Amino acid sequence: MDTPTLIGIGLAAGIGVLISNRLQKKKNDALAPTIEAALRAQGGLTLPALTEAVGLKGFMARGKVMLALNDMVARGKLRVIQAPEGTPQLEKVNFIKYELA
Repeated sequence: MDTPTLIGIGLAAGIGVLISNRLQKKKNDALAPTIEAALRAQGGLTLPALTEAVGLKGFMARGKVMLALNDMVARGKLRVIQAPEGTPQLEKVNFIKYELA
């Protein structure tokens, strides 16, 4: 491969990542008000409980809610209550709670 081709591939990949990040941010922003309303109504919730409270079902829905939660935590809108010490790694998702800051 020659240099212009490699530059073109790198530029296309960079633009693809930028577009992907912006689309994900829009999806997270659309889900945030629903998450906030559920947390106001019910207080601190775990990821499985919050996913059901938002009205989504399934494992993939947990991923969507988790991405939105991470954005909200980074913005300072939510506080994370960690799982108790000694909780097995694979069960922590059932104990970590999220509440409004």
